[in-house]
Amino acid sequence: MRTSGAAALALCLAAASTGWAASAASLPTLDRVYVNPTPAPVADFTLTDQDGKARAFSSLRGEPVLVFFGFTHCPSICPTTLARLRSLHAARDGALREAHIVLISVDGVRDTPERLKSYLAPLSADFIGLTGDPKSVAKIAAGFAAVFFKEPAAKDGSYNVMHSTQVFAVDKAGKLRATFADASIEDMATVTALLLAEPG
Repeated sequence: MRTSGAAALALCLAAASTGWAASAASLPTLDRVYVNPTPAPVADFTLTDQDGKARAFSSLRGEPVLVFFGFTHCPSICPTTLARLRSLHAARDGALREAHIVLISVDGVRDTPERLKSYLAPLSADFIGLTGDPKSVAKIAAGFAAVFFKEPAAKDGSYNVMHSTQVFAVDKAGKLRATFADASIEDMATVTALLLAEPG
């Protein structure tokens, strides 16, 4: 008996739905949290940290990593997001502090290691800042489905950088597991706690 095109499509969708549920079963469905249905390792990369040292992303494996693309001259989104991540780090009596918080600069021209260090110091001594050539960072961002672009400079030379605002949750094995799109601190904490509880 031949299967009609519509029936075949329905079977494919059902199979995809079943596969998604199985792969995403370890993380709950939460508002403004996208759970990656097919987690894959983030391609390794090396940038310069706020201490001026080369830091490979793979060096952070063994603990979850929350990644945010932003820059130190950002007028509002970055300060707000980083403040929320600081609150997340302090949530649940500090039980989430083992998770790494990483700011990857989308403005490598202005964001020197020294600039990143002074910017992050008031937020947390635990936060990691990474900077590098904007073209290299653009390739890294693409691996997270993040984008950014520099707006035309003003007459005084100042400029803004438009960028994705999501926070990306990477598990202990270096796989991109979830994306937070302005999710609540409590929901981000729930996902982070679950990733911390997973085997290393």
